[in-house]
Amino acid sequence: MCGIVGIWNYGTGEPAAHCQLIAMRETLTHRGPDASGAHIAGPVGLGHRRLSIIDLESGAQPIGNEDGTIWTIFNGEIYNYAELRRDLIAKGHRFATRSDTEVIVHQYEEDGPACVERFRGMFALVVWDQRSRQLTLARDRFGKKPLYVADDGIRLAFASELKALTDVGWVDRRWDAEALRAYMRLGYIPTPYSPYVGVRKMRAGTIETRHQPRPGDPLERRASTYWTPNETVGGDAVPSFATATATLLDLLKESVRLRLRSDVPLGAFLSGGVDSTGVVALMRLCGAAEVKTFSIGFEGAVGSELPYADLAARALGTDHHAQVLTATDARLLPHLVEMLDEPFADDSLIPTFFVSRLAREHVTVALSGDGGDELFAGYGKYRRLQRLHTLDGIPRTVLAGAARIAELLPDGAKGSGLARELRLPREWRMLELAASERDDISGFLSPELRDFLATGHDEPWTSAFRSDGTVTGGQIVDQQTYLVDDIMVKVDRCSMAVSLEARAPLLDHELARFVNGLPVHYKLDRHTSKRVLKEALRPYVPPEILGRRKQGFGMPLRDWLKGPLAQFTQEALLDSADGIFDRQAVGALLRKDDPPRNWHQYVWALITLGCWASRQPQRPW
Repeated sequence: MCGIVGIWNYGTGEPAAHCQLIAMRETLTHRGPDASGAHIAGPVGLGHRRLSIIDLESGAQPIGNEDGTIWTIFNGEIYNYAELRRDLIAKGHRFATRSDTEVIVHQYEEDGPACVERFRGMFALVVWDQRSRQLTLARDRFGKKPLYVADDGIRLAFASELKALTDVGWVDRRWDAEALRAYMRLGYIPTPYSPYVGVRKMRAGTIETRHQPRPGDPLERRASTYWTPNETVGGDAVPSFATATATLLDLLKESVRLRLRSDVPLGAFLSGGVDSTGVVALMRLCGAAEVKTFSIGFEGAVGSELPYADLAARALGTDHHAQVLTATDARLLPHLVEMLDEPFADDSLIPTFFVSRLAREHVTVALSGDGGDELFAGYGKYRRLQRLHTLDGIPRTVLAGAARIAELLPDGAKGSGLARELRLPREWRMLELAASERDDISGFLSPELRDFLATGHDEPWTSAFRSDGTVTGGQIVDQQTYLVDDIMVKVDRCSMAVSLEARAPLLDHELARFVNGLPVHYKLDRHTSKRVLKEALRPYVPPEILGRRKQGFGMPLRDWLKGPLAQFTQEALLDSADGIFDRQAVGALLRKDDPPRNWHQYVWALITLGCWASRQPQRPW
């Protein structure tokens, strides 16, 4: 796991500035504390920070081919590198290292940019082909590893995190109103947007090439999508549930086995839920002799998962480490907010950071259960989609009448959301569900910021949320939006902040191809979610885990914000972020003696917005 940066002065031809490249690279030291490297070839500069996982002695980057005409930097892991390396050696390629990075160079020699289609793993990679003057950028299928790109028409810069680009003098840091409007609805900024007009996030599952045949020639740009979650294992014959279960177990074992490859200590996050417990069980099934597992809880929280994690650890015989966080630990939250390069409202970032920090005290790599909900229909919204889909055959006039009746219910009452859902065309149900999971915070913004956000009304980002209204359609939307831009961002930033590599075996693309092609009722029926996954894991996971209801982290964020973080909250919302918020509205929110149930979500979303805004050198008004 690493951090990458780069520059190409393709329009000016000026040599890449070594000092600028190094400055960009060193902002990412937390992503790679073990080593650093740089390669400059005229107008092109590649920089790298390394967290050593594979081939600790000789795997430094950038890495070139035998004659130094092709160079690569990459962040992530190619899990099938051993198999690819063997095939490449048989074809005559000579390797100087045992690293997975060098496989990229030689596979590129064989296949060009399409080499990424052969990789099973997580990656953001860049290849500079000196012979053809072509730069290739690629990102993994589920966007596990980030890549930000800035291009002003004569220069290109890219980096693993936005902070590495903010001090590049020519990058346009004007606020992007459309991106921030999306944040107000979603709680995160969706790909390809960033908070800045001049920077974008590269899409997951895509390859971009920039080719300049000769110095001074116009740049030829090409972008292609090499994979989407819609790419399923097809065919007319639907496997029986028993066959699907057996095939799934084989795919799960293969995915976990590949992700056990490491030259450093390796463990797993263990929340006590089905997904994380299943991953740990599979690690043991794949021959991991000793597995270190990690869980956290919060003092005074309701619904702690620690008893379930402890039960799973004892049943699976792991070396388990648990930590109960107290109000004293809340002092780290301001640092956590500073770590973010853009507004991000998902407060589950907090437990993710703390469990990553705990794991890093013992291991360098940790496997997680991320992706299980999106793949196996674990979220409650999928059951809502299922329920609404059964109503699609009812005449619209009848549904309209039901909607009018439902509108009479008070907000928050059971069934009160039905009116909105019944009125909505099926293709926009996922957007409504995504937006309804976040409360609108625009009423707490200053008039100046509201006026800025009102500029323009075109919202092309919403097209990513269109679906056919079915559960499968909703899962595909989530796998391309929420999973990439919320879950993967959270895991990457929190694990990298403490120099920990997090691996998600449930998000293997071969596994996803199979699962996404299964009938919905194999995953979700009237009584059970993740049905086929639970059946595959039944011989290995305690029944108390398989039968428990889904729950999130019990976290006393409200108490922290009103107690040990009260001063920080005051400063973030009223003192440091002058001109960002409506002081009267925010002050009233903070003074509430009996705040609503979701009060802390409002406040956290405002804090991350305010802290980001207060660090910006310019305002859009």
